[in-house]
Amino acid sequence: MKKLLISIIIFLLASPSFAKEGEIGFGIDLGYGFVDIGAKETAQTIANLSGSTTTVSYDLGALTGRVYLDYGITNELLLEAGYFRSGDLEATYTLSGASAKESYSVNGLDLAAVYSPSNQSFFFKGGFHSSEIEGNASITIGGTTYAAKATASGQGYLIGGGFDFGSSRVGYTYYANVGGDSDADVGLLYYGWKF
Repeated sequence: MKKLLISIIIFLLASPSFAKEGEIGFGIDLGYGFVDIGAKETAQTIANLSGSTTTVSYDLGALTGRVYLDYGITNELLLEAGYFRSGDLEATYTLSGASAKESYSVNGLDLAAVYSPSNQSFFFKGGFHSSEIEGNASITIGGTTYAAKATASGQGYLIGGGFDFGSSRVGYTYYANVGGDSDADVGLLYYGWKF
Protein backbone atom coordinates (compact mmCIF):
# COMPACT_ATOMS: atom_id res chain seq x y z
CA MET A 1 0.00 0.00 0.00
CA LYS A 2 2.84 2.36 0.89
CA LYS A 3 4.54 1.73 -2.50
CA LEU A 4 1.26 2.43 -4.33
CA LEU A 5 0.82 5.74 -2.51
CA ILE A 6 4.42 6.77 -3.28
CA SER A 7 3.94 5.79 -6.95
CA ILE A 8 0.77 7.89 -7.21
CA ILE A 9 2.47 10.93 -5.65
CA ILE A 10 5.45 10.63 -8.04
CA PHE A 11 3.07 10.29 -11.01
CA LEU A 12 1.12 13.39 -9.98
CA LEU A 13 4.25 15.47 -9.51
CA ALA A 14 6.05 14.21 -12.62
CA SER A 15 3.35 14.32 -15.29
CA PRO A 16 2.07 17.85 -15.75
CA SER A 17 -0.30 18.55 -18.66
CA PHE A 18 -0.11 22.31 -18.67
CA ALA A 19 -0.71 24.25 -21.89
CA LYS A 20 2.25 25.13 -24.06
CA GLU A 21 3.10 28.62 -25.25
CA GLY A 22 0.86 29.71 -28.14
CA GLU A 23 -1.56 26.77 -27.88
CA ILE A 24 -5.31 26.95 -27.32
CA GLY A 25 -7.10 24.37 -25.18
CA PHE A 26 -10.68 23.55 -24.21
CA GLY A 27 -12.00 22.04 -21.01
CA ILE A 28 -15.02 21.06 -18.96
CA ASP A 29 -15.26 21.18 -15.16
CA LEU A 30 -18.06 19.52 -13.18
CA GLY A 31 -18.38 19.95 -9.46
CA TYR A 32 -20.27 21.08 -6.42
CA GLY A 33 -20.63 24.73 -5.46
CA PHE A 34 -20.83 25.28 -1.69
CA VAL A 35 -23.00 28.26 -0.72
CA ASP A 36 -24.61 29.61 2.44
CA ILE A 37 -27.92 31.18 1.36
CA GLY A 38 -28.67 32.40 4.89
CA ALA A 39 -31.64 30.05 5.41
CA LYS A 40 -31.23 29.83 9.20
CA GLU A 41 -31.26 33.62 9.53
CA THR A 42 -34.31 33.89 7.25
CA ALA A 43 -36.14 31.25 9.31
CA GLN A 44 -35.42 33.21 12.49
CA THR A 45 -36.66 36.44 10.87
CA ILE A 46 -39.90 34.71 9.81
CA ALA A 47 -40.32 33.31 13.34
CA ASN A 48 -39.76 36.75 14.88
CA LEU A 49 -42.24 38.44 12.53
CA SER A 50 -44.93 35.76 12.77
CA GLY A 51 -44.55 34.93 16.45
CA SER A 52 -44.58 31.19 15.69
CA THR A 53 -42.01 28.43 15.36
CA THR A 54 -40.55 28.13 11.86
CA THR A 55 -38.79 25.01 10.57
CA VAL A 56 -36.43 25.12 7.61
CA SER A 57 -34.83 22.67 5.20
CA TYR A 58 -32.21 23.94 2.78
CA ASP A 59 -29.44 22.99 0.36
CA LEU A 60 -25.80 23.54 1.25
CA GLY A 61 -24.80 23.78 -2.40
CA ALA A 62 -25.60 22.75 -5.96
CA LEU A 63 -24.11 20.90 -8.89
CA THR A 64 -22.17 23.28 -11.10
CA GLY A 65 -20.73 23.01 -14.60
CA ARG A 66 -18.14 25.12 -16.37
CA VAL A 67 -16.70 25.17 -19.89
CA TYR A 68 -13.56 27.11 -20.72
CA LEU A 69 -10.91 27.99 -23.29
CA ASP A 70 -7.30 28.55 -22.35
CA TYR A 71 -4.33 30.07 -24.15
CA GLY A 72 -0.69 29.38 -23.27
CA ILE A 73 1.07 32.71 -22.82
CA THR A 74 4.23 30.90 -21.68
CA ASN A 75 4.87 27.28 -20.66
CA GLU A 76 4.11 28.29 -17.04
CA LEU A 77 1.31 30.84 -17.51
CA LEU A 78 -1.96 30.65 -19.38
CA LEU A 79 -5.07 32.76 -19.71
CA GLU A 80 -8.37 30.96 -19.06
CA ALA A 81 -11.87 32.24 -19.96
CA GLY A 82 -14.96 30.29 -18.95
CA TYR A 83 -18.74 30.15 -18.58
CA PHE A 84 -20.26 28.59 -15.44
CA ARG A 85 -23.79 27.67 -14.39
CA SER A 86 -25.17 26.12 -11.20
CA GLY A 87 -28.21 24.03 -10.47
CA ASP A 88 -30.87 25.34 -8.07
CA LEU A 89 -30.23 25.96 -4.37
CA GLU A 90 -33.48 25.68 -2.46
CA ALA A 91 -34.86 26.43 0.99
CA THR A 92 -38.33 25.64 2.37
CA TYR A 93 -39.78 27.33 5.47
CA THR A 94 -42.81 25.91 7.28
CA LEU A 95 -44.89 27.48 10.03
CA SER A 96 -48.43 27.17 11.29
CA GLY A 97 -50.83 27.76 8.37
CA ALA A 98 -48.20 28.86 5.87
CA SER A 99 -45.07 27.85 3.98
CA ALA A 100 -42.48 29.68 1.92
CA LYS A 101 -39.90 28.54 -0.63
CA GLU A 102 -36.93 30.22 -2.23
CA SER A 103 -34.50 29.03 -4.88
CA TYR A 104 -31.41 30.51 -6.47
CA SER A 105 -29.15 29.68 -9.40
CA VAL A 106 -25.97 31.34 -10.62
CA ASN A 107 -24.39 31.80 -14.04
CA GLY A 108 -21.57 33.92 -15.34
CA LEU A 109 -18.32 34.45 -17.18
CA ASP A 110 -14.84 34.35 -15.68
CA LEU A 111 -11.33 35.30 -16.76
CA ALA A 112 -8.21 34.15 -14.90
CA ALA A 113 -4.45 33.88 -15.13
CA VAL A 114 -3.35 30.32 -14.31
CA TYR A 115 0.21 29.63 -13.16
CA SER A 116 1.93 26.24 -12.91
CA PRO A 117 5.67 26.07 -12.12
CA SER A 118 7.79 24.13 -14.65
CA ASN A 119 7.66 20.34 -14.28
CA GLN A 120 5.00 20.49 -11.57
CA SER A 121 1.43 19.24 -11.68
CA PHE A 122 -0.14 21.83 -9.37
CA PHE A 123 -1.54 25.18 -10.44
CA PHE A 124 -2.80 28.44 -8.97
CA LYS A 125 -5.29 30.84 -10.53
CA GLY A 126 -6.59 34.33 -9.90
CA GLY A 127 -8.94 36.59 -11.81
CA PHE A 128 -12.38 38.12 -12.09
CA HIS A 129 -15.94 37.11 -12.88
CA SER A 130 -19.14 38.77 -14.03
CA SER A 131 -22.11 36.82 -12.71
CA GLU A 132 -25.85 36.83 -12.16
CA ILE A 133 -27.99 35.35 -9.40
CA GLU A 134 -31.53 34.36 -10.40
CA GLY A 135 -33.95 34.03 -7.50
CA ASN A 136 -37.50 32.74 -7.15
CA ALA A 137 -39.63 32.92 -4.03
CA SER A 138 -43.16 31.88 -3.15
CA ILE A 139 -45.33 31.91 -0.06
CA THR A 140 -48.49 29.89 0.48
CA ILE A 141 -51.05 31.19 2.99
CA GLY A 142 -54.41 29.49 3.43
CA GLY A 143 -54.02 27.60 0.13
CA THR A 144 -53.18 30.68 -1.95
CA THR A 145 -49.66 30.99 -3.37
CA TYR A 146 -47.92 34.29 -4.10
CA ALA A 147 -44.71 34.26 -6.16
CA ALA A 148 -41.91 36.68 -7.02
CA LYS A 149 -38.70 36.66 -9.08
CA ALA A 150 -35.55 38.73 -8.82
CA THR A 151 -32.07 38.90 -10.30
CA ALA A 152 -28.83 40.49 -9.21
CA SER A 153 -25.75 40.92 -11.35
CA GLY A 154 -22.27 42.26 -10.81
CA GLN A 155 -18.57 41.50 -10.67
CA GLY A 156 -16.20 39.94 -8.21
CA TYR A 157 -12.84 38.21 -7.96
CA LEU A 158 -11.81 34.55 -7.94
CA ILE A 159 -8.85 32.60 -6.58
CA GLY A 160 -8.13 28.91 -6.73
CA GLY A 161 -5.77 26.06 -7.34
CA GLY A 162 -5.53 22.38 -8.01
CA PHE A 163 -3.67 19.54 -9.70
CA ASP A 164 -3.37 18.46 -13.34
CA PHE A 165 -3.04 14.76 -14.15
CA GLY A 166 -2.79 13.85 -17.78
CA SER A 167 -5.91 15.14 -19.51
CA SER A 168 -7.86 15.75 -16.30
CA ARG A 169 -7.63 17.99 -13.28
CA VAL A 170 -9.07 18.48 -9.82
CA GLY A 171 -9.35 21.87 -8.14
CA TYR A 172 -11.10 24.39 -5.97
CA THR A 173 -12.07 27.96 -6.94
CA TYR A 174 -13.48 30.59 -4.62
CA TYR A 175 -15.83 33.10 -6.32
CA ALA A 176 -16.30 36.25 -4.20
CA ASN A 177 -19.23 38.67 -4.50
CA VAL A 178 -21.32 36.55 -6.87
CA GLY A 179 -23.95 38.67 -8.60
CA GLY A 180 -22.23 41.74 -7.14
CA ASP A 181 -23.54 40.78 -3.65
CA SER A 182 -20.84 41.03 -0.96
CA ASP A 183 -22.66 38.30 1.05
CA ALA A 184 -22.79 35.83 -1.87
CA ASP A 185 -19.63 33.74 -2.13
CA VAL A 186 -19.31 30.32 -3.79
CA GLY A 187 -16.63 27.69 -3.22
CA LEU A 188 -16.47 25.37 -6.23
CA LEU A 189 -14.85 21.95 -5.79
CA TYR A 190 -14.53 20.29 -9.23
CA TYR A 191 -13.12 17.57 -11.44
CA GLY A 192 -12.36 18.51 -15.02
CA TRP A 193 -11.27 17.24 -18.41
CA LYS A 194 -8.94 19.06 -20.81
CA PHE A 195 -9.09 18.51 -24.58
